Amino acid sequence: MTRMKKIGVALALCTPLAVQAGGSLEDIEGGDATITADTLSDDVPAQPELMASEPAAEEASDASDKAADAAEPITIVKSPSTFQFYSSDKAAELTYERSGSVFGLDNDRASLAFLMNEERDNAVTASIMFDASQTLVKGLRLSFGPQVIAGLLSIENSDVIGFAAGIEALYELPVKKFPLRISTALSYAPDILTFGQSDRIIDWNVRAGLPLTSNITGFVGARYLQFDTRPGERKLDQQVHIGIRWSSK
Repeated sequence: MTRMKKIGVALALCTPLAVQAGGSLEDIEGGDATITADTLSDDVPAQPELMASEPAAEEASDASDKAADAAEPITIVKSPSTFQFYSSDKAAELTYERSGSVFGLDNDRASLAFLMNEERDNAVTASIMFDASQTLVKGLRLSFGPQVIAGLLSIENSDVIGFAAGIEALYELPVKKFPLRISTALSYAPDILTFGQSDRIIDWNVRAGLPLTSNITGFVGARYLQFDTRPGERKLDQQVHIGIRWSSK
């Protein structure tokens, strides 16, 4: 009995040490100490949790990028517009020109002009112009395109409309102190493309201008606009004129 008591006291003293080291009472009784899952969790990192967190981090990054893109302002580019007015002794014309494509034609400019003279002969001209991709002279720009010319003449029942082909040339002197701009334009509507009381339409002008400010140009020129009507020729403009050209750029 004394010997059994001594063994019991020894076991009582060793049990707390074994439990603190990670063993259980069953391990001590079986005489074989094993490593438990709690012991492994103290030394080995949880790899599955790290792998599961990577997609969440990527989703958070994508969400932040989308939020940054949504926060950026949207820039709307407007096509510049130009207004031109000239007056001679007997006629005056106002023109609105818009740069950029219209009706999906990939053109460079489109314009609408209204002319009136002292004889109450009026004309409306709409044109779509395309710039030539290549020129032989530096500073020279060539343009071409279709035009529609409608004449509202003072003679009763003599209104006309014609479909014309137009060509323009613009040359700017390569001198910074004197950037003179010289331009000329020609339009012609033959008899087969002219309807109403007219056989043909001829429109020609030449101008020279200088910039007055950063967006205003002054010019002088001469124009010849004639409608060959069945009652007779109607010259709507054949005078020297002076005008200004204002751009919204």
